[in-house]
Amino acid sequence: MFRYPGNLCMIMMIAVIVSVTGCFQETTPSVNDNNGDIWKDVPNEKIVFMSKADSSSGELYLQDRNGITRLTNNDRHENNPALSPDGKKVAFHAGDINDLLSWDIYVLDLETGEETRLTDNRVIDGHPDWSPDCTKLVFGSFRDAQGNPSGAADIYVINIDGTGLKRLTDSPYEDNDPEWSPDGTKIAFKSTRDTLQSAREEIYVMDSDGSNIRKLTTTSGSQSDHDPSWSPDSSEIVFTRYEGSRPWTDIVNTNILIENWKELTPWNVYKVDLGGNTEKLTNLGHMSGLPVFSGDGKNILYLKIDLIIIDGKAAGATHRLILIKPDGTGEKQLISDNVHTPTLEYYDW
Repeated sequence: MFRYPGNLCMIMMIAVIVSVTGCFQETTPSVNDNNGDIWKDVPNEKIVFMSKADSSSGELYLQDRNGITRLTNNDRHENNPALSPDGKKVAFHAGDINDLLSWDIYVLDLETGEETRLTDNRVIDGHPDWSPDCTKLVFGSFRDAQGNPSGAADIYVINIDGTGLKRLTDSPYEDNDPEWSPDGTKIAFKSTRDTLQSAREEIYVMDSDGSNIRKLTTTSGSQSDHDPSWSPDSSEIVFTRYEGSRPWTDIVNTNILIENWKELTPWNVYKVDLGGNTEKLTNLGHMSGLPVFSGDGKNILYLKIDLIIIDGKAAGATHRLILIKPDGTGEKQLISDNVHTPTLEYYDW
């Protein structure tokens, strides 16, 4: 039976939260909104993100210290942007939002505006990430050995000119959300290969050639781990853990989310070292996730989703980028509330 790719379910989750009411309630920023000062505290000069502020299908944007620039302008769905280590390109997946098999991997040159399509097939390719030398991408693909659609994802590597496609994992269970370590030696990813259950992912690490696979996190109940991201020194991984009481994939059902949001929360940010030692960094009642270290390792940026509850039911949400220290303290809102606050999704910096 076909299973949604994990990162796709996360995207659908956010989309469902956004569209519960079809509107956004104005709220006052709950934390520091002077982003001019906060930008000075971090080395990262730009953020790329997806938003539906100008398009129902979703477009890519770039935020830097001078403001926000729209990167794409079409009727195609773009998401999962990954900023190259040199800051010159963005990799992402794109396709018809209503036709998952049209989703392929693209690269956008931020200096020239030139777009390159790396995969072109009728399978789901998504969640790209860069090698440290910017010559390759690692991504999740729902294809079998013959290149046909598969019910579970495996991890592949491809050169940025579209050549040299190589399969790194081969499992009947899902391997997805790959992230290349800054030192180039390892790739972190999520998998159901030990839980043997859909919606029960855990975090793994392997050598960059696909060998020496090791499990780093262990979950229980309905817990599920997603979106690993490395520290600059390649010693730790931050990730998102779902801690609700029912399978997290139920969140894509709007009716279940509206009525049973308490059972589908919380989501929190964790980190784990290569020895498997795990630490919880946030302890929020709603949703926080997609954590990414700053370039100097002194901060972590994550997406905080606060549900808007009316008469005990989920009626919408706000989406804010929050900065914390590696120990989980010092919460600050990086970007002030704006037109993207209701719909901002996947991002990278």
